[in-house]
Amino acid sequence: MILEMLTVGPFQENCYVIGDEGSGIGAIIDPGDEAARIALAVEQTELEIASIIVTHAHIDHVGAVASLVDEYACPVMMHAEAEPMLRQLPTQAMMMGLKFGKVPAVDRHVADEEVLEVGSLRLRSLYTPGHAPGHLAFYIEDEGLVLSGDALFAGSVGRVDLPGGSMEVLMRSIEERLLTLPDETRVYPGHGPQTTIGGERTSNPFLQGGLF
Repeated sequence: MILEMLTVGPFQENCYVIGDEGSGIGAIIDPGDEAARIALAVEQTELEIASIIVTHAHIDHVGAVASLVDEYACPVMMHAEAEPMLRQLPTQAMMMGLKFGKVPAVDRHVADEEVLEVGSLRLRSLYTPGHAPGHLAFYIEDEGLVLSGDALFAGSVGRVDLPGGSMEVLMRSIEERLLTLPDETRVYPGHGPQTTIGGERTSNPFLQGGLF
């Protein structure tokens, strides 16, 4: 498996380029900014990008989607509940003092527990709302890793003070969909460093209420 992480943009968001070495097929997860830099990283992997997969539609995770669609002519995939927020990107940008150009189109909705194939890689979608509507994490069981988006971080969890956020819903998502994964599962989050499910179970202060 090929997995490259790029930390991009003013929000220091983690974009991931993943791919199957055997087939040379790849995908971009959450291209938040710096489309040219992401494209350069793809070029270095020599992967053929077959899809852009989005965990949720906050501006810091989708800012480079439209440019990369123009580059690779590939489909954009996200949960149906995330699409309305995608359409609000200009408003999201204005609230943060930014400008936003073209709003990308969504080509395919991803359902909970759907398996997306990237070459021989199998990404199982985990519906994990609470930080944002329609939030998805992606579990690659054969590689022992989960791309957690902004649901779970090293030592923290996603913020819930933006539209559609709910701490109660987020904690349920983490408990039922992420903490049920094996402890050794590596967690690749939307911001910050890599961690593990077991490490967060035992040391994350947000998860120490006795429920986990």
